[in-house]
Amino acid sequence: MASSLRRLGAALCVPLALTLGGCVAQFQTSQPYTPAEGVNTQVEAMKVRNLMIIANTSGQGVISASLVSGTDDSLASVAGTAQKADGTPGGALTVTPTGLPLALPSNTLLVLTNAPTRIAVSSPDLKPGLLAEVTLTFSKAGPVTMLVPVVSSSEPEYEGINVTG
Repeated sequence: MASSLRRLGAALCVPLALTLGGCVAQFQTSQPYTPAEGVNTQVEAMKVRNLMIIANTSGQGVISASLVSGTDDSLASVAGTAQKADGTPGGALTVTPTGLPLALPSNTLLVLTNAPTRIAVSSPDLKPGLLAEVTLTFSKAGPVTMLVPVVSSSEPEYEGINVTG
Protein backbone atom coordinates (compact mmCIF):
# COMPACT_ATOMS: atom_id res chain seq x y z
CA MET A 1 0.00 0.00 0.00
CA ALA A 2 2.78 2.45 0.94
CA SER A 3 4.57 1.60 -2.30
CA SER A 4 1.43 2.43 -4.31
CA LEU A 5 1.06 5.76 -2.54
CA ARG A 6 4.68 6.66 -3.27
CA ARG A 7 4.24 5.86 -6.95
CA LEU A 8 1.04 7.91 -7.10
CA GLY A 9 2.74 10.81 -5.31
CA ALA A 10 5.72 10.68 -7.67
CA ALA A 11 3.42 10.51 -10.69
CA LEU A 12 1.55 13.62 -9.51
CA CYS A 13 4.73 15.56 -8.67
CA VAL A 14 6.22 15.36 -12.15
CA PRO A 15 3.41 17.24 -14.00
CA LEU A 16 3.13 19.70 -11.10
CA ALA A 17 6.88 20.45 -11.20
CA LEU A 18 6.82 20.91 -14.97
CA THR A 19 3.82 23.25 -14.76
CA LEU A 20 5.26 25.39 -11.97
CA GLY A 21 8.74 25.43 -13.49
CA GLY A 22 7.40 26.73 -16.79
CA CYS A 23 5.65 29.63 -15.09
CA VAL A 24 8.81 31.12 -13.65
CA ALA A 25 11.34 30.26 -16.37
CA GLN A 26 12.93 33.22 -18.20
CA PHE A 27 13.97 31.77 -21.54
CA GLN A 28 16.14 33.93 -23.81
CA THR A 29 13.53 33.79 -26.57
CA SER A 30 10.88 35.39 -24.34
CA GLN A 31 13.02 38.52 -23.82
CA PRO A 32 13.92 41.10 -26.50
CA TYR A 33 17.54 40.85 -27.56
CA THR A 34 19.80 41.70 -30.49
CA PRO A 35 21.20 38.49 -32.00
CA ALA A 36 24.02 40.37 -33.73
CA GLU A 37 27.13 42.38 -32.91
CA GLY A 38 25.67 45.75 -33.90
CA VAL A 39 22.96 47.80 -32.24
CA ASN A 40 19.36 48.49 -33.24
CA THR A 41 17.13 51.55 -32.98
CA GLN A 42 14.08 53.13 -34.50
CA VAL A 43 13.34 56.83 -35.05
CA GLU A 44 9.99 57.76 -36.55
CA ALA A 45 9.36 55.21 -39.33
CA MET A 46 13.09 54.55 -39.82
CA LYS A 47 14.49 51.24 -38.51
CA VAL A 48 18.26 50.94 -38.11
CA ARG A 49 19.46 47.38 -37.59
CA ASN A 50 22.89 45.95 -36.69
CA LEU A 51 24.70 49.31 -36.79
CA MET A 52 28.45 48.93 -36.25
CA ILE A 53 31.80 49.97 -37.63
CA ILE A 54 33.97 47.33 -39.26
CA ALA A 55 37.57 48.50 -38.90
CA ASN A 56 41.19 47.46 -39.09
CA THR A 57 43.89 48.16 -36.51
CA SER A 58 45.08 51.22 -38.49
CA GLY A 59 41.90 53.14 -37.69
CA GLN A 60 40.20 52.75 -41.07
CA GLY A 61 36.71 51.32 -41.34
CA VAL A 62 33.23 51.40 -42.84
CA ILE A 63 29.78 51.94 -41.37
CA SER A 64 27.68 48.79 -41.56
CA ALA A 65 23.91 48.68 -41.00
CA SER A 66 20.63 47.69 -42.55
CA LEU A 67 18.04 50.43 -43.00
CA VAL A 68 14.31 50.15 -43.62
CA SER A 69 11.84 53.04 -43.58
CA GLY A 70 8.06 52.88 -43.50
CA THR A 71 7.98 56.07 -45.59
CA ASP A 72 10.21 57.55 -48.29
CA ASP A 73 13.25 59.14 -46.62
CA SER A 74 16.98 59.55 -47.23
CA LEU A 75 20.19 59.24 -45.29
CA ALA A 76 21.65 62.73 -45.57
CA SER A 77 24.85 62.53 -43.52
CA VAL A 78 26.96 60.53 -41.08
CA ALA A 79 29.20 61.86 -38.31
CA GLY A 80 30.81 60.46 -35.20
CA THR A 81 33.54 60.26 -32.60
CA ALA A 82 35.73 57.30 -31.71
CA GLN A 83 36.08 56.41 -28.05
CA LYS A 84 39.34 55.67 -26.31
CA ALA A 85 39.90 52.52 -24.25
CA ASP A 86 39.09 54.41 -21.03
CA GLY A 87 35.66 55.42 -22.42
CA THR A 88 36.54 59.08 -23.00
CA PRO A 89 35.88 60.73 -26.38
CA GLY A 90 38.70 60.28 -28.86
CA GLY A 91 39.18 61.79 -32.27
CA ALA A 92 36.31 62.76 -34.52
CA LEU A 93 35.58 60.34 -37.33
CA THR A 94 36.66 61.52 -40.75
CA VAL A 95 33.71 60.44 -42.90
CA THR A 96 34.10 59.83 -46.64
CA PRO A 97 30.64 58.92 -47.93
CA THR A 98 30.05 57.44 -51.36
CA GLY A 99 26.42 57.47 -52.44
CA LEU A 100 25.06 60.07 -49.98
CA PRO A 101 22.45 61.33 -49.84
CA LEU A 102 21.08 57.81 -50.01
CA ALA A 103 17.45 57.51 -51.09
CA LEU A 104 15.47 55.16 -48.85
CA PRO A 105 12.28 54.13 -50.66
CA SER A 106 9.41 53.06 -48.44
CA ASN A 107 9.60 49.44 -47.19
CA THR A 108 12.86 48.69 -49.02
CA LEU A 109 15.86 47.15 -47.24
CA LEU A 110 19.16 48.92 -47.86
CA VAL A 111 22.44 47.51 -46.59
CA LEU A 112 25.15 50.14 -46.15
CA THR A 113 28.01 47.80 -47.08
CA ASN A 114 26.46 46.98 -50.47
CA ALA A 115 27.65 48.89 -53.55
CA PRO A 116 27.31 51.65 -54.62
CA THR A 117 26.96 52.95 -51.06
CA ARG A 118 30.11 53.03 -48.94
CA ILE A 119 30.56 55.17 -45.86
CA ALA A 120 34.25 55.06 -45.01
CA VAL A 121 35.38 56.35 -41.61
CA SER A 122 38.77 56.84 -40.04
CA SER A 123 40.30 58.09 -36.81
CA PRO A 124 43.54 57.37 -34.96
CA ASP A 125 41.35 56.27 -32.02
CA LEU A 126 39.15 53.92 -34.05
CA LYS A 127 40.15 50.44 -32.87
CA PRO A 128 38.41 47.05 -32.97
CA GLY A 129 37.01 46.09 -29.58
CA LEU A 130 36.19 49.69 -28.62
CA LEU A 131 33.12 51.85 -29.23
CA ALA A 132 32.27 54.88 -31.34
CA GLU A 133 29.44 57.38 -31.16
CA VAL A 134 27.75 57.56 -34.58
CA THR A 135 25.09 60.02 -35.73
CA LEU A 136 22.98 59.14 -38.76
CA THR A 137 20.94 62.09 -40.02
CA PHE A 138 17.83 61.32 -42.07
CA SER A 139 15.96 63.92 -44.13
CA LYS A 140 12.56 63.22 -42.56
CA ALA A 141 13.22 61.14 -39.44
CA GLY A 142 16.01 63.48 -38.28
CA PRO A 143 19.21 62.57 -36.46
CA VAL A 144 19.80 59.45 -34.39
CA THR A 145 22.95 59.08 -32.27
CA MET A 146 24.07 55.71 -30.97
CA LEU A 147 27.07 54.17 -29.25
CA VAL A 148 28.15 51.36 -31.59
CA PRO A 149 30.75 48.59 -31.42
CA VAL A 150 33.87 48.65 -33.58
CA VAL A 151 34.47 45.12 -34.84
CA SER A 152 37.59 43.72 -36.46
CA SER A 153 37.71 43.48 -40.24
CA SER A 154 39.92 40.39 -39.82
CA GLU A 155 37.00 38.35 -38.44
CA PRO A 156 35.92 35.67 -40.97
CA GLU A 157 32.36 37.03 -41.28
CA TYR A 158 33.69 40.45 -42.43
CA GLU A 159 36.59 39.37 -44.63
CA GLY A 160 34.77 40.30 -47.84
CA ILE A 161 34.23 43.91 -46.74
CA ASN A 162 36.96 46.31 -47.85
CA VAL A 163 37.72 48.86 -45.14
CA THR A 164 40.73 50.56 -46.74
CA GLY A 165 39.32 52.01 -49.91
